Amino acid sequence: MKKIAPKNVVNLYALTSVTPLVGILDYTEGIYYGDTNVDHAVAQRNQHNYLLDEVGAQKGFRLLEIGCGLGTLLEIAKERGVLGIGITISEDQVKKCVAKGLDARLMNYKSISKEWYGKFDGIIANGSLEHFCQPEDAIQGKQNDIYKEMFSIFSKVLDPKSQYRKVTTTAIHFQNSHINPEKFLKHPLLQIFDREGFHASILHRGYGGYYPIKQQLANCASGIFQLQKEINGTEDYRITSEYWCNMYKKALFTNHKFMLEVCKYFLKKPSHTIWTIASYVGPESWPWQFRGKNPPTHLYRQTWQMI
Repeated sequence: MKKIAPKNVVNLYALTSVTPLVGILDYTEGIYYGDTNVDHAVAQRNQHNYLLDEVGAQKGFRLLEIGCGLGTLLEIAKERGVLGIGITISEDQVKKCVAKGLDARLMNYKSISKEWYGKFDGIIANGSLEHFCQPEDAIQGKQNDIYKEMFSIFSKVLDPKSQYRKVTTTAIHFQNSHINPEKFLKHPLLQIFDREGFHASILHRGYGGYYPIKQQLANCASGIFQLQKEINGTEDYRITSEYWCNMYKKALFTNHKFMLEVCKYFLKKPSHTIWTIASYVGPESWPWQFRGKNPPTHLYRQTWQMI
């Protein structure tokens, strides 16, 4: 089969197909509104409703979700009477979405054909654009070009006659400046005394991707989209990540079905399994991104209006 996305990204979403066994159905932050006692499922629904509200999704609205995961946002969109289509690079996710009666396609956003041009009122990319650029791309100076192409594709699929023509994105950003992409490619054990490089390398091996910095997306969207609204959701992602860590740790000792599925995947992809688990157990590289008074990354929810 033609390569649809970087191998570590495809592997990630093959492995995360087992997360429903521990009650995790979404792979982005919830919205807690400052209350850490809010139930995780409620927080996730809060986030989906926020994103749908931002694009104006209501009955008859034509929605494209880029990176639809297990279809949780599409399900809520369907409840509203929205005509939603989701794309993902995971065959397993497509199967799970279709089993729920959702319209999901195995597709990279770059492969969207002209048949879809002008067919949608709005687009949601919930955490997916974090994978669009890789450290190798950053080293070659391609990051801005990738984001400019992304916004160009977004503009083509939106109906120019629609009253909405909005995009909402959620994406992790480097807080102050880009982390050296070379650190992502260097082995974690060769950077054990470099905290930043150690965690970045683990995340790359498990997740794949390279983040923008603040204002970078707005600069790349210039002339096509205007940044209409921006919300800092870093604390929401920290709370969500801590929840994930706790759930995975418990499952390793108490959920035999979960462990069996992880072991099956380990036999196929041992290295990827180890580094992904290390993101939540042991080094805990995933929540590291959001911890402390001055975390290395921030999460932004951004609403874009097509010009």
